[in-house]
Amino acid sequence: MQDGPNDPTPSSTDQAAARDISPVPTCAKIRRLFWSILQNTLYRYSFHTFSRWRAFLLRLFGAKVGHRCTIRRTSKVYYPWLLEMGDLSCLGDHSEVYNLGRIVIGQRVSLSQYAYLCAGTHDYTRVDMPLVTKPITIGDDAWICAKAFVGPGVTVGAGAIVAACAVAVKDVPAWTIVAGNPARPVKPRPPFASTPNTEAQLA
Repeated sequence: MQDGPNDPTPSSTDQAAARDISPVPTCAKIRRLFWSILQNTLYRYSFHTFSRWRAFLLRLFGAKVGHRCTIRRTSKVYYPWLLEMGDLSCLGDHSEVYNLGRIVIGQRVSLSQYAYLCAGTHDYTRVDMPLVTKPITIGDDAWICAKAFVGPGVTVGAGAIVAACAVAVKDVPAWTIVAGNPARPVKPRPPFASTPNTEAQLA
């Protein structure tokens, strides 16, 4: 049967054509290629404590990285130009920033080993499953623990903790500890006795 003019079901040819159309501009692909080469050489094989060097490389490709950040050599950033990272924050060993959409990490944030921030998904209601990007925001003083996952469009509030192996697919309230899959509030995190003075720490 031929598809009629009002037939909502795409033909196999239309489906194939839709899959062949990349949502990523060619210039971004080229930029990503050069970054991938650099990340897997000068970044990956730099000395373990050379965080300033890796911050420099990220800035070279458009990232906004604050002062005195700890950036481990095994961490991964997909698009540096879509990353903003505040002072004294940390990308732990094997942590991954899959920032198909913009990811903003506040000050004094810790991403522990194998933590994963994912700012991209697919529209599963469509046959061609187009890419959907949604920004992630991690508030100041938050902690994303080992092997935790933060999904597209999620905001982790200031001082919140996403426990080890937790899957956060909804916003996490400030100063709250969440755990499990999907992540749910477990208990409040006591606020600091005083707000850390970033300028004093950087002095």
